Amino acid sequence: MATQGNSAGGLRLLDNAEGFSLPEDRGMLLHQRAFILWQSGRLSEALQWFDEAEPLLASYGPDYFYAMLFHNRASLFRDLGELQKGIENIRRAVELYRHVNVPANEAKAIHAEALLWLDLGEVAKALIAFDDVRELYRKYAPDLEAFLHGSHAEALLHVGMNRQAILRWAEAIAAHRMTGDFRTAAIQEFWRAVAAFEDKQFEVAERWAEQAMESLYRQGNEPMAFLARLLILQGRFDAGQVGPDFADKVSRLCDALEQRDWTLRLNQAKILAARAKIRAGQLDEVEAVLEEGPGPGGPGYDALAESLARHLARAELAGARGSDPMQELKKGLDLLDEYRMTFGSVEFQAGVSALGEQLSSKGLTYTTNHGSPADMLRWAERSRAQALRIPPVKSSADPDAREALGRLRQARQELWDLQSEGKDVAEALERVRELEEAIRNYDRTKPGPGQQADRVTPEALQELAESRNTALVSLYEVGGDVRVVLAGGKGLKHVRLMSLDAASELERRLGADLDALGKPFRLPPRLQASVEGSIRRNAAALAEGIWDPIADYVGDRQVVIVPHSRLAWVPWPLLPQLRGRPMTVSPSAEAWWRAVHRPAATGPALVAAGPALSRAGGEIETIAGLYPGANLITADQSDPEIVLKALDGASVAHIAAHGHHEPDNVLFSRLDFGLGPLNAYELLGLDQPPGHVVLSSCDLGRSTVAVGNETLGFTAALLHAGTSTVVSSLGRVPDDMAAEMMIEYHQRCAAGATPAEALAAVGEHRPWHPFVAFGA
Repeated sequence: MATQGNSAGGLRLLDNAEGFSLPEDRGMLLHQRAFILWQSGRLSEALQWFDEAEPLLASYGPDYFYAMLFHNRASLFRDLGELQKGIENIRRAVELYRHVNVPANEAKAIHAEALLWLDLGEVAKALIAFDDVRELYRKYAPDLEAFLHGSHAEALLHVGMNRQAILRWAEAIAAHRMTGDFRTAAIQEFWRAVAAFEDKQFEVAERWAEQAMESLYRQGNEPMAFLARLLILQGRFDAGQVGPDFADKVSRLCDALEQRDWTLRLNQAKILAARAKIRAGQLDEVEAVLEEGPGPGGPGYDALAESLARHLARAELAGARGSDPMQELKKGLDLLDEYRMTFGSVEFQAGVSALGEQLSSKGLTYTTNHGSPADMLRWAERSRAQALRIPPVKSSADPDAREALGRLRQARQELWDLQSEGKDVAEALERVRELEEAIRNYDRTKPGPGQQADRVTPEALQELAESRNTALVSLYEVGGDVRVVLAGGKGLKHVRLMSLDAASELERRLGADLDALGKPFRLPPRLQASVEGSIRRNAAALAEGIWDPIADYVGDRQVVIVPHSRLAWVPWPLLPQLRGRPMTVSPSAEAWWRAVHRPAATGPALVAAGPALSRAGGEIETIAGLYPGANLITADQSDPEIVLKALDGASVAHIAAHGHHEPDNVLFSRLDFGLGPLNAYELLGLDQPPGHVVLSSCDLGRSTVAVGNETLGFTAALLHAGTSTVVSSLGRVPDDMAAEMMIEYHQRCAAGATPAEALAAVGEHRPWHPFVAFGA
């Protein structure tokens, strides 16, 4: 009855059973009472009955019930935030289950221990355990595998991958409803709402939180219902929808949770109340709350989230008092840096940045309104491309990963063959997705390197830009407008530009027009003229809003653009003022500085082609002839393993192949070769990435801003691996245009031009080409 949501009815049945139970059965009855009270959020009462049941079960058993007591009490300690006590209890449960040979329950206990590791911040360790548990469930208790959906969702939430977490929780909720476990479904509805809130989907989060709150109240789980109500209030706070009594509402909910001895997210709720009072000007009432230390859980994600919220509130308090908030904001992001370095997965490293978005935004706003251009540039660099500061963990080079990648290549080839023959591809497509997910999960279990590149000062960036006769153009957003910090001219300078929404819309239109011109068939003349006219108008509008205000500062210098994440796909060479001008696009100013100072690879050039390109054969033979000793791999010999090996250490690499950007699975953006695809994920395993890569392919300059304003994709993977310059396309490229441009481009590079200079010269008389130089 309790599992189906009727906890009160379940407790009444236990009351009735009390008069019928034998002394040797009383331990089981007390354990069951404790279990239902725990599931109803009445934690202190539950702990009392668990403790009372323990000696009775130790004396009378049955043994597996004695093991269950430690198992369930461990989960209760998890809710109380007493994680070490939880670890001690769950290890005892595993030992007892193993002794009495109940493998299904042993698997559940290992699962519970993994969740405790997750709370302690050991995400990679927890994910490894989840994989082990999956195999045990499939062997001993297949119906329990659905619980792993929710566990994976928790892990994704801990690294800021909120949209992926929402999808996992949706699967878990559906599975629990199917089995009649409405209690667990309601709790996971709450966590799905949390993920939507963290993703800034405030209306969706409120709708889901209200749904969870109603279910939880109906089931008698008041504390979790209170948390759902708090989440609704927090969404309204962040959306600016608060009334004069808002802080009191939050404080009353905090008091109600404390009266029930509930600690989960309680301190974060208290900090929300403090922030509401700060916003209302009630400054003297918040000191005590903000001076408190972390909760009882110790290290881990909840402690991190609480610390980040506390630093944010202290910064807001400092700002309200007219003092400098930056020290608190910096402390919060420093904590996030330490957390990020614990992960080996690029996806996780990028996702962690989402946890600090409010801190970053506060810092950018404050420095823009009160700081110098150097302060603005320094803080903008705290807000982007943080994953690129961490050396890649080469998990794709591990034997197990290589084997899985080989199976993936074979599955993709089978999928391609079925598509070519017009046959049903559903089963083959699912196989590809399963293999990609297995490889991603393998990557996510890898620990991080524990190190990152040093910060580069604004002064060093200005010095480098000036020495190279380059204008560094660093774009960011405050107050809905694009802002820019300029370096390389007469000192650093800040300029306010156009609306970000307007600039983003122009980017979208330019991309659509470029794709139309890049179709494999030629457009009718009138339509061609219409599209070209649209490009001219949109490029001119973007230039008016972005470029005209900074033109005098930039002068005739070369340009390095560091775009805002929402402008990552702008084809900058289309702007009239940039046509024929050497320029590169970099994910951050620091990444540009590091790329310039990186020692160049000196190995033989690689020139390779994939299948089904009409001009690729002549293109690669001509280009290979420009580089003595080049490795030439023709389409009919194109093996991705051979290409990957030849990439390692190459001074320059030119690859003419069909490319695919996968926005929903960016590490599996790929290049097609005769014997299968080469995935972006594999590039991170290179020992010495090529210094200069040209991708004569469609779409592979595109990137996905997954979370935290971090970009991921094929080009980004090469830059992350350590390639200094990548020339790639932001849209479709007709084969003949790509071949002509690339031959001329390499002729100029071989004669001594830099990539930016060569691309500018080649593109000057081809105004609608989509190629961009990324990096340095």
